[in-house]
Amino acid sequence: MCLMLIATADPEGRDRLEQAAREASAVGLKVTVEHPPKSPWARETAARATISERGGCACSLLSDDADWNAKFWAMRPEVLDRLAQTFQSLVEEGPRHLTVEALWIGDTPRETVQLTAAEFVGLARSSRLGTRTRYELLAANERS
Repeated sequence: MCLMLIATADPEGRDRLEQAAREASAVGLKVTVEHPPKSPWARETAARATISERGGCACSLLSDDADWNAKFWAMRPEVLDRLAQTFQSLVEEGPRHLTVEALWIGDTPRETVQLTAAEFVGLARSSRLGTRTRYELLAANERS
């Protein structure tokens, strides 16, 4: 099994996500945006970016004591600042609405949490990303 750290945007946010991925990769971890299918319906396909150290899965971000049954992913302390910088860049330069998940391949989120981008970056920096949580990032003025 592999841990996938994925940021998703609406289809119309693809260009901004691609630009943000390039900028985030320069300051933090590697961010790779999936290429859309060439089919006509591709315009309706969400834009997805994976975050990792070298491309592919995010397993290398996990500490040796990480447990998929724990409430939060235990990340290696030395990657936390780069992880936070990566997300900070994605939310500053990327599309207005992003959804982020850190899930084992094939797993599904059990909870959806809405929070501001700043709150989310704080969670990433403190190794408090939920194991089965989908994060919907809101602009600060969208908080209900």
